Amino acid sequence: METMSPQQGAMGQSRPDSLTGDSKKLRACSTPPATWTVQMKMKTLAQRRQSAPSLVISKALTRSRSTSRESCLSPVQPESCPLVQAFLAECPRRLFLGHAQTQLKTGLQTQDRHLFLFSDALLVAKAKSPTHFKVKAQVRVCEMWTAGCLDEVCEGTTSPERSFVMGWPTCNCVATFSSEEHKEKWLALIKSRIIAGKGKDEPKTIPLKIFAKDIGNCAYAKTLAVSNGDSTADVIRVALLQFGISGCVKDHRLWVSSSKDEPPYPLIGHEFPFSIKMSHIRDGGSSGWRRTRRRRRRRRRGGSVEGPRLPHWTARRSCCWTSASLQTPSASSSSSPAKWPRDRRRF
Repeated sequence: METMSPQQGAMGQSRPDSLTGDSKKLRACSTPPATWTVQMKMKTLAQRRQSAPSLVISKALTRSRSTSRESCLSPVQPESCPLVQAFLAECPRRLFLGHAQTQLKTGLQTQDRHLFLFSDALLVAKAKSPTHFKVKAQVRVCEMWTAGCLDEVCEGTTSPERSFVMGWPTCNCVATFSSEEHKEKWLALIKSRIIAGKGKDEPKTIPLKIFAKDIGNCAYAKTLAVSNGDSTADVIRVALLQFGISGCVKDHRLWVSSSKDEPPYPLIGHEFPFSIKMSHIRDGGSSGWRRTRRRRRRRRRGGSVEGPRLPHWTARRSCCWTSASLQTPSASSSSSPAKWPRDRRRF
């Protein structure tokens, strides 16, 4: 018998494989075109179904990243921001001093906001894009105040090293910055502008009529001369002397009511009653644009036009506070009577 060479054996083994490949080609060629089209469609659908979860995950991750970027929007050059340029154009003497991104917290509510500080005003804005901001509050620096009573203004955990209380008529909030150095810089900057603004105040002293309630046997009133640097605690101290009441300042609170529609609310002690009253006078009342519309309607009807109702001040004992007395529309969600009632305006 003849022996087969290794090459012939390899050729012999390759023939069945080639035959198998040829048979597959023949089967594929013998498959009708319609069936082949259906098979291709099924394979395509299967591939899409397998790739769908990865696409969904990637889109979700991309969306979360873009959302996180939007929440941290910050202007590259704040001085060239349209908001800053428009506000500077309103007053030629106005100067832009700085921009900061911060968290403002009151009660249990925390919001990311941008602060634009000018020589005479502070703008609190919400970022819509790196170049577009929506103003949430516009404050005169001469009417602002600062303090360190974080627990009196907000609830929950805060960072005292990076936070301080700032406010204006009639709002208190805790501002938290990115670092302790940043916080100290802005605290010193705001305080310097408050001092400079109060130095330009005219007048520097105004009369304040304070009613005594739940103190003694009857309700009576005293008119005090209050300067633009007197805090609420200073006013209470003088009021107790004028009323002839012996007691500690911390055992009493000064309540203020800006209009008939708003119930009175207590001040913490660091606010400036002078600023609250002057802000009410400068703005023509707590709701200036609504009062203007009412006056126009009265003029058309031939009626008299009433002047703005000044804030009503009341001195009370701290022990007279009740949970029912603080259930106001702006403070109904606050559980502690010592907390500052939330302002209706959003910042």
